Amino acid sequence: MKRLYRTLLISLLISILIVSAQPLELAAAQSGGTTIYVVQAGDTLYSIAQRYGIDVNALAEANGLVNPDQIYVGQSLAIPAAASTSNSPSVNRIHTVQPGDTLFSIAVTLGVNPQAISAANHLSKRDWVFVGQQLAIPINTQSPSIAQPGTPLPAPFISIDIGPQPLQQGSLMVITVRTTKPATLSGTFISQTIPFALENNQYIGLAGVGASPVTGVKPGLYAVNVSAIDGNGTQTTVSTNVQITAGHFNFEYINLPPDRQDLLDPTLLAYERDKLNAVWTVFNPVRYWHGLFNVPVDHYTRISSPFGTRRSYDGGPFTSYHEGTDFAIPAGTPVYAPADGVVVVAELLTVRGNAIVIDHGWGVFSGLYHLQSFNVTVGQVVHQGDLVALSDNTGLSTGAHLHWDIRIRGLNVNALFFTQQVYP
Repeated sequence: MKRLYRTLLISLLISILIVSAQPLELAAAQSGGTTIYVVQAGDTLYSIAQRYGIDVNALAEANGLVNPDQIYVGQSLAIPAAASTSNSPSVNRIHTVQPGDTLFSIAVTLGVNPQAISAANHLSKRDWVFVGQQLAIPINTQSPSIAQPGTPLPAPFISIDIGPQPLQQGSLMVITVRTTKPATLSGTFISQTIPFALENNQYIGLAGVGASPVTGVKPGLYAVNVSAIDGNGTQTTVSTNVQITAGHFNFEYINLPPDRQDLLDPTLLAYERDKLNAVWTVFNPVRYWHGLFNVPVDHYTRISSPFGTRRSYDGGPFTSYHEGTDFAIPAGTPVYAPADGVVVVAELLTVRGNAIVIDHGWGVFSGLYHLQSFNVTVGQVVHQGDLVALSDNTGLSTGAHLHWDIRIRGLNVNALFFTQQVYP
């Protein structure tokens, strides 16, 4: 009898060893017509749902999971029969975000519409991707996509917001970042490097959306990257995409009088541009303005040339554009500071005539051109509404008016947006 018991015990041990030695094959097994999946290291409920081509909520409900984030290695999950009977491949594959990836570059590389990736992962236009994040990539964009909740940002990021939406050619993009601890932030948008300033425990960066018909931003989807370097020198970069829509611009022909034809000399234009770029590209981390800007004249007959207007000079192609807003006013009309700032230019320029440039801080500059005389000097602090000049018809101009433009570190945006929207 003892020998029989010993034989049975040995047989039982051998059976257990044989079963435990079998590969799990994705840790799944059939049990009474239901697929059982055993959670592996690195699994999330969302990645399991994507593997089987089912909705994550259906998977959570089938297993009575109150908190889908709390699954553990070795846990057995029942895969709903609707998904398990055919054992067909999922409609998604998984892409792990690599350094330098953006949603747009992933879409181009994998040949998938970026909107389809956004839909498959429940990414809004304001959501970010980061290195190591797993994205569901639809194999067939006609198939229903698998929804995945937004993934928390990696440390030290708490939140990153981009606004105001929608962005369009000639508008201003404001990036607001909150972090768990102090960090050095920087960003990129197309060819721009974006500096950040710290205010009220959040970091704010500004970027203009170019409107030039030659070098401006074309309508479409573009990547925005934000990097943070913490006190230990560790850099973390996240990326998202923003949709840029087309601006609505006029077209106009300009015929210059004979005495001003020479002002279109490319050498003169380049010299003046380089001179002013040395001013515009300086980033002042101090912000002087708050609230809405004012239009710099009390009254004007009309806006004679809106921002972004495509221009043809003397019958040439429409390769030029209006970098500001022109207000038709008589010569000698008072011109006021549109917002607080510091005067950084007050001199006669070849193309812009008598010119004033005001630094409002954070890379934002106002230009007031074609003036008659100045009431300010370089280095002077001005406040919104201060009289700074009188209008006229100096420089490259065909009549008395005031030209007002705003630049973000040298890139023109529509100044009137600042009178309608508080930035940031």
